[in-house]
Amino acid sequence: MSHLIDSMFYVGETPWHGLGTALDKPPTIEEALKLAGLNWNVSKVPTYYEITQKNSGGGTSCRDKETGHFVTIRDDKQSVLGNVGTKYEVLQNREAFEPFKVILDYGFTLETAGSIDEGKKVWILAKTPEKYLVGDDAVDDYILMYTSHDGSSGSCFRDVYIRVVCNNTLQAGLGRGTSVEYKLRHTSSIHERVNELTAQLKERNGNVKLAMDEMNRMVDVDMTPEMLKLYIESVMPVLKNRHRESVPELGIWVRNKTKPVYDKITDLFYNGKGNKGRTVWDAYNAITEYHDHHKKHQSDWVKSTQFGQSNLDKRRAFLVASQIAKNSKPTQIGVS
Repeated sequence: MSHLIDSMFYVGETPWHGLGTALDKPPTIEEALKLAGLNWNVSKVPTYYEITQKNSGGGTSCRDKETGHFVTIRDDKQSVLGNVGTKYEVLQNREAFEPFKVILDYGFTLETAGSIDEGKKVWILAKTPEKYLVGDDAVDDYILMYTSHDGSSGSCFRDVYIRVVCNNTLQAGLGRGTSVEYKLRHTSSIHERVNELTAQLKERNGNVKLAMDEMNRMVDVDMTPEMLKLYIESVMPVLKNRHRESVPELGIWVRNKTKPVYDKITDLFYNGKGNKGRTVWDAYNAITEYHDHHKKHQSDWVKSTQFGQSNLDKRRAFLVASQIAKNSKPTQIGVS
């Protein structure tokens, strides 16, 4: 199954995969751990290899020797989650919720949380009390936490914006070409860094305002058909190959997967939910809507859209759209 959902809860609208515990109102931290199926611990244990030796009597004896490496184990199922190094420190699920205890006092609410791939990865999504308008579109603001228990990544906290009209995940690319993101490594200092992160999250309002200003500039700039073509190709360069065709008489056979993608994004520019087929904002949302709602993801949806190739494409879509808006004259409505 492409979603790989192990357990989760959600508030409000049912997710596309139809899985998880539905809630009418946001839970407390304690309720969230249980409802998301995250009320289990992870242990780090050493690994061994067996040494077989011949003894003087002609028999053999065996003894175990530590490898110097470790594995993480999900305690409730006694299943191995991943291979980790000596310095790796486990961040328990309940500890991952620690920063959220503080921000809930500022009006944040828990929207969804859960684990994927048998508990190897865990996420928490909290909604902020603020709502924003980009043109006529309502945009909700969230904090996403994503961590791993298999050693594949550290912990990441990221600003996420959702375009309400079609639940598009909007990735803002601020600063040095990356979204506003705070990363924690699984080292001996991780617990102190969680405390630091809690303080950083309180000071994020300026970053949110910058993102909204960038998006509103996109609304003010017209996107011509030629600009749209160049924009899509800049964001996803592989789509430049969409004109490749088979030449049977030469024995050349091409399975063109790029043209349907390009055509779909172009169609979403004009006909996507909430789109008018006119501005840079429409073009940006055509790409986010494609990745969130139309692309067939080979791995789990959360990982792909928030941290995989789709996430990278959406970030680039934001950066390129922002650059176009910055270097273009605003749309002059009603002026001939």
